[in-house]
Amino acid sequence: MKINKKILFFYGLINVCFASEVGLDELLNGMIQNNQTLRSYNYQALSKEQELESQKRSFFPTLDIGATYINSNPANMISPKETKSIYGVASLDIYDGGKKSSLVKSKSFDYKASLYEKDAFSKNMALDIIQRYFLIQKLQSNLLVLQMKSKELAYQIKRAKSFVKAGLMTQDDVDKFQASYDENNYNVENVLFSIDEQKEYIQRETGIDFQALKTSSLIEPDLNVPMDDFEKTKILDARSKSIKEIGNSVGSVTTPQIKIQDTYTKYYYDDDVLAANSGLLLEKKNVLSVNATWRIFDGGQISKQKEAYSLQSLALQEQKIGSIKEQKSSFELAKKRLNAIKAQIKSSISALRSADSTYEIVTQKYEAGLVDNVAYLDALNAKSAAMSRYKSSLYDYEIAKSLFYYFAGKDPKEFIK
Repeated sequence: MKINKKILFFYGLINVCFASEVGLDELLNGMIQNNQTLRSYNYQALSKEQELESQKRSFFPTLDIGATYINSNPANMISPKETKSIYGVASLDIYDGGKKSSLVKSKSFDYKASLYEKDAFSKNMALDIIQRYFLIQKLQSNLLVLQMKSKELAYQIKRAKSFVKAGLMTQDDVDKFQASYDENNYNVENVLFSIDEQKEYIQRETGIDFQALKTSSLIEPDLNVPMDDFEKTKILDARSKSIKEIGNSVGSVTTPQIKIQDTYTKYYYDDDVLAANSGLLLEKKNVLSVNATWRIFDGGQISKQKEAYSLQSLALQEQKIGSIKEQKSSFELAKKRLNAIKAQIKSSISALRSADSTYEIVTQKYEAGLVDNVAYLDALNAKSAAMSRYKSSLYDYEIAKSLFYYFAGKDPKEFIK
């Protein structure tokens, strides 16, 4: 039959590929290379790395040089009119109570946290791109259903008009088909807008312009896969440890601080003869000093400050525990979501098979004049809805797989076929 041939053609049309196609893996690679926010996280991580390297170098001795000029009036044999000097100072902290070591550890945790933040954004963005990719696929399949429905309605409008001329139908029959046709075209425009909206977002975030999408899917999940900690959990843990180390560095003040310093000075005078004969003016001087300080009382200021950092660290640890619990809950729900959508796919296949059969029977009866156009429109709507539900459930399953991998603490882009 004429209508059934169109339906068979429609089945093949669902999987038609378009020109200028890009795959899901290409989009995600584009996001990694071109996304400005991800680049920002890269720079932040590099900044934290430099802070860490800077702090590590605090263990090195320091060397400073300087110069002075003194003009004295009146001058005498122990104070020439002009005195110039250059000096060099070498310093080394022999013991600081572990302050520098604690600050290095703190900067190390800050650097790790910045890497986790970058990875967290990358995974979140990958999940977003994947979901929008399959949403576009779902919208496109729905669009094809609507377009096929428009063709069927256009055919029935033409057929009904010819029957009206022959006196076999009334204008009311044509109007009903026309109303359905116009409503369907409105739905087509809405779907087209939604596709463009998602497409614009993906192009902006990936830096890749495309006309159509290649067919992609994710690897079938193993529900027994172990769960890895979220980057959010790792960030909270790293920040907690960083703050704890800052507290330790503050507490180091209550231990002895020992510093060695060597200062070499060379003097120059305006009257070299006077300086040589006086026996009182130095030509050069070297001073080696060892300084030791120990704060024995500050009214409890340092202990309170250290306690404040400790409480901040504990607060972040509590957030970390909450993050782990939240992830476990979401992970279990992700497993259940997979099973629920599998059941939905099975149900939609049965519903589509039933709608197909009903549509064929009703179409035959309608063309034979045994049922009216209302029955035909109901069957066509049921057929279209069943097809949309079936195709949508397939793409919903792909989205569910991406959520499963995400809540398992994995990177969804690593599981693209």
